[in-house]
Amino acid sequence: MSLDVIHEHMSDVVNTKINSIISKAELIEPSFTLSQVIDRIVNTEVFDVFCQEKKSTLTLNVRDLLNSKYSVPMNIKYLLHPVPSLSENDTVGKAVDIITHNRIRAAPVVKNGVIIGVVEAKNILKLISEKDNKWIRANQIFTPNPVIIDVNTPLSTARRMMVDKKFDHLPVVNKDKISHVLTSYHLLSIALPPERVGKKDIGSKMIRSLESRVGNLGTNRVVSCSPLDDLNTVVDSMLHVNASFCLVSLWDNLQGIITYRDILNLLTTKLKSTVPLFVVGMPLEDNANIITQKFTKALDRLQKVYPDIQEAKVYVKKLHGNGSRFNYDVSTVIITPHKKFVFARTGFDLSKVFDEIAQRLLRSLTQRSKKRYKLSIRKMTR
Repeated sequence: MSLDVIHEHMSDVVNTKINSIISKAELIEPSFTLSQVIDRIVNTEVFDVFCQEKKSTLTLNVRDLLNSKYSVPMNIKYLLHPVPSLSENDTVGKAVDIITHNRIRAAPVVKNGVIIGVVEAKNILKLISEKDNKWIRANQIFTPNPVIIDVNTPLSTARRMMVDKKFDHLPVVNKDKISHVLTSYHLLSIALPPERVGKKDIGSKMIRSLESRVGNLGTNRVVSCSPLDDLNTVVDSMLHVNASFCLVSLWDNLQGIITYRDILNLLTTKLKSTVPLFVVGMPLEDNANIITQKFTKALDRLQKVYPDIQEAKVYVKKLHGNGSRFNYDVSTVIITPHKKFVFARTGFDLSKVFDEIAQRLLRSLTQRSKKRYKLSIRKMTR
């Protein structure tokens, strides 16, 4: 599946104005307690909540809450982090960049310093579903070999896996079959304290809950498909039951999982380069253009000594930690006629991370290229 073909096919979705798909934002206040935010998320079934403080748009999501330590005092102000916002005239492409880079499911829309709504990932999926995507297959976009857990797995183990691996879905196996899926949302819901429980009991309740096994906690609304099902079938099934995932199975064997992120990754940004270069989730920062220009030059150099390179794809994600600091997680996929090469780095300085990946791929692929040509010469002289 050529990324060039996908990019051209999805270009009208990428360039669509967001004003037609803005939905209601779930707003909170920086003064809210942790229990108030969890209560709001559980009752409204949203993944992200937002607030405006001075000139900054701040957000908090289910994954952030799972990663936090439940301690007293439990004010959520220290968990909030800034997120770029959209204007009504922005495009879906910009919304996708914000969603994929910040690992959220909705991008806030701000007008005159006020949050007027959000662009949700599932509403972007609705735009994609309106196209003829029957030539794009599930096995071309899924994440292979998803992590699974048993019904007897402790919830504390499931939480640690989600936090460490940075994902939100764990298929649950009961007697060698997938029975349901544990999501980060359902795992968070067990932290919701009873209405009259005091603050001092909230943390202990979370600990006691996490000591129990997974059991039947999760969702039974399991969307599934076969590896050869088309993208329209997958998206329509997810939207029909309002699911954020689809399990890909063959003969009752789990092959992979498709999430919002896997589908949004099809809406890439193409950059000018000798080697076709596609970027997912590049942050909206002043030095982003400089970083991509440097990386493009590295690819151009590489293409001269390794002409077999067909395409390159870069994924940029922001990993939130404690406090105001966060890591950038960057992975690059280099596609040749015979193999895919993956290079990944994580660090606080995005420019440095890109430089390290560029140096590594130049070193690695040029060595392979030289070795290959030496073998060819040896064969010719015999």
